[in-house]
Amino acid sequence: MSNFFEQELWKLFGDGTIIHDPVFVGRACVGGLDAGRQVRAEFVTMGHADHYEALRLTLLDNDLGVVDKLTLRLKDVWGRKTIPNNPYLKNGVTPHIWVNDDKADWYAYYPMPADYQVLRQAASDYLSAFREITPEYDTRSAPKLVYICAPLRGEAEQNFALAKETAREVFQGGDIPICPNLLFTLIAAPSDPVQEQAAQKMCLRLVELCQQVNVYGPVLTPEMQAEAQRAHDLGIPVMYDQKQLEKTRTRPKRGRAR
Repeated sequence: MSNFFEQELWKLFGDGTIIHDPVFVGRACVGGLDAGRQVRAEFVTMGHADHYEALRLTLLDNDLGVVDKLTLRLKDVWGRKTIPNNPYLKNGVTPHIWVNDDKADWYAYYPMPADYQVLRQAASDYLSAFREITPEYDTRSAPKLVYICAPLRGEAEQNFALAKETAREVFQGGDIPICPNLLFTLIAAPSDPVQEQAAQKMCLRLVELCQQVNVYGPVLTPEMQAEAQRAHDLGIPVMYDQKQLEKTRTRPKRGRAR
């Protein structure tokens, strides 16, 4: 990170689970909320220059611009903090970042991991209220876009056959199979890290466009978990193939080949 504010925002949103695909620029974090909408998170002052004592979340729509804002005062989220053995701060302090001579740091009180988690949860609760819930299609009038979530790397021939079989089942059931395993194996080289990373991001984008995610295979890979988690975040139904899928409770991870 190039500055203190980016480091602190990374602690809150760097894993991409609250704000998707976050980018840290200057004193702000910008990333996706759902299809067509983004979020900007930044520490702001509340009338006292150089005292950044709140986290502001701004919802942005591609067509409408600013949709809503929320300012989370750190004192409201964390409360007033005591500073033991400091005779000059007997009454404690209101948590804030202090910028002095262009150098930024927490003033007196340094947040603990539990503090960051509480602030993360407050931001997540707010943004969850605005996430677009994909409406369920009436299958009697229109087919659904069904994302085929299945393993790719490893037993390549077997996994490719599984992808074809499951996509055919979805098609025969009257829905539209969206199967990246059949698509990206033809156009993206798994040995090229740049192409592989691009394909993984495109897979998550495809999930956002679907009305259902079907999970298949003998195991859940980290990339499959990330796709299922993205669907859960957006309220998209996730259907698991209980006959083949070995249940895994590990949370989604990012950045590895499928």
